[in-house]
Amino acid sequence: MPGLEKVVMLRMIKRTVLHLAKWLGLFGLARRITRRKLRILAYHGFASDDEAAFRPGLFMRPETFRRRLAHLARSRYPVLPLGEALELLGEDRLPDRTVVITVDDGFYGFYRNALAMLGERRFAATVYVTSYYCRHPGPVFRLAVQYMFWRASGRPVELDGLGIEGLPGGVLRRAREVDEAMWTVIRHGETACDEPGRHELAEALGGCLGVDYDQIRRRRILDLMRAEELRELPGAGIDIQLHTHRHVLPDDEAGVRREIAENRSYLVGLLGRPAQHFCYPSGIWSRAQWPWLEGAGLVSAVTCDPGLCAPSTPRFALPRFLDGENISQIEFEAELAGFLELLRAARSRMMRSKRRADFQSAAMTD
Repeated sequence: MPGLEKVVMLRMIKRTVLHLAKWLGLFGLARRITRRKLRILAYHGFASDDEAAFRPGLFMRPETFRRRLAHLARSRYPVLPLGEALELLGEDRLPDRTVVITVDDGFYGFYRNALAMLGERRFAATVYVTSYYCRHPGPVFRLAVQYMFWRASGRPVELDGLGIEGLPGGVLRRAREVDEAMWTVIRHGETACDEPGRHELAEALGGCLGVDYDQIRRRRILDLMRAEELRELPGAGIDIQLHTHRHVLPDDEAGVRREIAENRSYLVGLLGRPAQHFCYPSGIWSRAQWPWLEGAGLVSAVTCDPGLCAPSTPRFALPRFLDGENISQIEFEAELAGFLELLRAARSRMMRSKRRADFQSAAMTD
């Protein structure tokens, strides 16, 4: 069976099993077992055009988000602001099945497509904003390049006119060649160009690929929110917190502090509110960073690792459920109920038991 067909079949089987588990009442049982744990949901962009088809794990259609919020309201999950929820969790006073909604990066689509939905439900949310593209309005360069190549997929590609060293000449037809060319363009833009130069390169690339880059700019489908839009959010019950300035967390303490300081300087200067909660860029983190984060005045950091939060969960390694257009409604409900968390815990126990058994068997044969 080809790999893609196998993946599709496995997903269908998983969803069928989850529907059966829900029908048998296992979701309700899981909710009771995990009721004292905090559920943190994570979102990124909200599509205005075809972004959800381009990156279904990164962008969600507004109608899908509306269904998610309706389920939260219908199932009576309390939705609390992040800071309040973490305080109550630490005191073991968290209301049963509490949910926190978080949104990463600060895409314009949140302001355009999701903000009003949250307001209709009176749901609080935290938006972790990476500030470089708020200060420099325009499409996120890397995403714009990837999006334009995606739009041109299936067509022969010729990039001789870009004049970038290392780009293969002639017409590119094989997917691997096109992918390598795309990353060559991205690396060149990110290392050899300033921001105006990146826009010029993206416009030229659009001409080569037959994709209208100016339309991408006008529609703002890959833009972050601008200063005037960010200023509106606190009045709508949205908390703005830290996500680094350039969406990167360096490996050294000085670099980490610099990224957080630039991010905080922009956001606090813009909003006049404290910023002490953090989201790891791309979900990449290590324990070695925790003292650096604490030294930078942070009190929490969220990951992209799945799971629910207990009072004992380290505050600089808070797990979240990464929701997107690639997640079905039944998978969302299973995660929210805690059913998938219980399955992960059972699988982890089985793996530990197997490792112990393997170790004992090896010891007996020595």
